Amino acid sequence: MLFIALTFAVFGSIIGSFLNVVVLRKGVASLAGRSACPSCGHIIYWYDNIPIFSWLILRGRCRYCGSRISIQYPLVEALTAILFMLVGAAAYPAFLLSSYDALVLLVELIIVSLLIVITVYDIRHTIIPDEWSYAFSLLALLLMLAVSPTVSTLIAGPIAAMPLFFLWLISRGRWMGLGDPKLALGIGWLLGFPLGVVAIFFSFILGTLVLIPVLFYERLVTHKPEGGVKDSGLTMKSEVPFGPFLIASCLIFWVLGLYGVEIPLYLLGL
Repeated sequence: MLFIALTFAVFGSIIGSFLNVVVLRKGVASLAGRSACPSCGHIIYWYDNIPIFSWLILRGRCRYCGSRISIQYPLVEALTAILFMLVGAAAYPAFLLSSYDALVLLVELIIVSLLIVITVYDIRHTIIPDEWSYAFSLLALLLMLAVSPTVSTLIAGPIAAMPLFFLWLISRGRWMGLGDPKLALGIGWLLGFPLGVVAIFFSFILGTLVLIPVLFYERLVTHKPEGGVKDSGLTMKSEVPFGPFLIASCLIFWVLGLYGVEIPLYLLGL
């Protein structure tokens, strides 16, 4: 079991390295071609491109020009490794015994990859690409229909997306972008009803738990001793991507479900 988990972790870190390329090159350059330093343009050789370890060994800097390399690289690689390990271990040993279970696992790993690139891209650009969101929703729907081909499965997506869609509609896009309801559609299909709706509401709790301390910290570090206030990077009026909170909530409930952990909804007040 440990060997299987480590295998998926290593495989996930390699995929995570590729996902970094997907995010950084989307709409800018082709996925083909070797990796190069964004500052000096020097080709990055294989021994400097080992997921996580190369960044740590080089202390987050280019070997040739010394410029900083974003911490996004090891974080995405590590996150992908952890999620692949969790999903792969949950499917063991079924995927070794059945081609159907192996196909299900493959779809699940693709879904994990899509959710990671959506998260990182939304953090960087505060936008969720439609093609990634639609691909996630389609795979989630097909996956759940294969398990439970019922009417409740079909309507789980629209029901989960409805609260966010109304927020977008009422505010005319000021409170929330349309990309978030599209993402919620796939979350509803992946988790089913009512868990999909629970995950949507739980994402607001996650957002509050993360943003309130950050705003408080920003308030402290930007306050001048003489009584003035410096220009803060984050305020109550700042545009904050909500997609990462939706995805974090979705992954929490999904992974718990893969391991058969029942969610006591009464603890959430639902």
